[in-house]
Amino acid sequence: MTRRRTGSTISFARSLASALLLGGAATAAHAADIDLKKPQPQGLTRTPAKIELPPGGRVMEFSKWKTIVPGGDVVGEIKQGVFCSDSRELIYNQKIDEWLHFALTKAFKAEAVRYGFSTPEDAISVFDNKSDNGADYRIGATMMAFDYRTCGDKVQSGSAYSKVKWEVFSVRRQQVVFSAVIESSYASSKDIAEKEFDADVMAGVVDNLLAEPSFVAVIKSGGVAEAAPAQAQPALHLNPGQVVGGGVDKGTPKVLAAVATVESGIGSGSAFYISQEGYLLTNKHVVGDDKFVRVKLSNGRSLVGEVVRVDKARDVALLHTDPVASEALALRSDAGTVGEVVYAVGSPFGQSLSGTITRGVLSARRVFEGVPFLQSDVAVNPGNSGGPLIDANGRVIGISVIGTGAQGINMFIPIDDVLDKLSLTLGSSIATAPSGAPATK
Repeated sequence: MTRRRTGSTISFARSLASALLLGGAATAAHAADIDLKKPQPQGLTRTPAKIELPPGGRVMEFSKWKTIVPGGDVVGEIKQGVFCSDSRELIYNQKIDEWLHFALTKAFKAEAVRYGFSTPEDAISVFDNKSDNGADYRIGATMMAFDYRTCGDKVQSGSAYSKVKWEVFSVRRQQVVFSAVIESSYASSKDIAEKEFDADVMAGVVDNLLAEPSFVAVIKSGGVAEAAPAQAQPALHLNPGQVVGGGVDKGTPKVLAAVATVESGIGSGSAFYISQEGYLLTNKHVVGDDKFVRVKLSNGRSLVGEVVRVDKARDVALLHTDPVASEALALRSDAGTVGEVVYAVGSPFGQSLSGTITRGVLSARRVFEGVPFLQSDVAVNPGNSGGPLIDANGRVIGISVIGTGAQGINMFIPIDDVLDKLSLTLGSSIATAPSGAPATK
């Protein structure tokens, strides 16, 4: 029996086996080479269950790929000829890596649709910003090991093994919400076409992810499968704030007086008064797990703030301090009009830059993981979290929560959703937009 080592060039139209056999220079063996004399490792072979997602779905995009398999390593063998007596070792290189990325991306899209997981195509519009394709989750894969052994030419039998670290990044939560290393196996004892064999290998890798119970739970839950179900909170009625006379242009001092800097054990952020009884709104991630935080007003006064209500999944919190003399901000009952002027107020980078106001427009309404957001090009920075997004009349329409890092794209929680999640009511004087026109200058 002869044995040769081969690298490859590649055409995406070809199967993996065909591509690998197009020839290349021999490479010295690495310590990490697989031992072809030993049995191939065994992984999972699972079939996902068809799932039903909530209205709007959970839109997923396979967007990140990398490998830690060293270039030049043996990753399998292809046997050909009579009785499969001619064997070629498969050598991992850039072209094989490119093929795996392409094939896994294709398989992910197909299997996600097959088993009820939505894909970015469900949300793409030609009018969307090109930097935002509407995906709720971005899926990443790291190839940690690969072992591919076949016998045959145009048709082949054989087996394949892979070890992949899967990660799921939540656009809404701006963090990785799932991570797992999954080993997968595929075997066919009968001869099938090369392309069919390779498609089945990649589909099996994806299926083992889609069949992972913890992955399914995270996708269904909106990225918070680890959190306990939210407990219903009794309604809390507050006296609402007042509309700022003269709007933001003439009433800026009153707007700034209602916005505070919050300092907790994990850092600082912003908050704003919604009632002169001493109630403020901010983000849950600003206060962390603290029961009490420091609230610093624009006039230099420092108060103790008690965290009285939180909704972890929606990332909102209600604080209470002693009553303050400054006016509280009025809340707007509608979510604003796309294109109208808005302002973000807060303390970017902490107390030293408190009272910062930036101006932009309400760019769009978005839904990520079934959860509504407001999108604006208004500038925000670390420390703005928990601060208000207000209209030209100084009425709150949202709370700052996500600075995406992309220029001109930042996300805010609609104020009506905040009130709902925290079970807050503010009487009948919540401000509405003037009839027939948005509150713009």
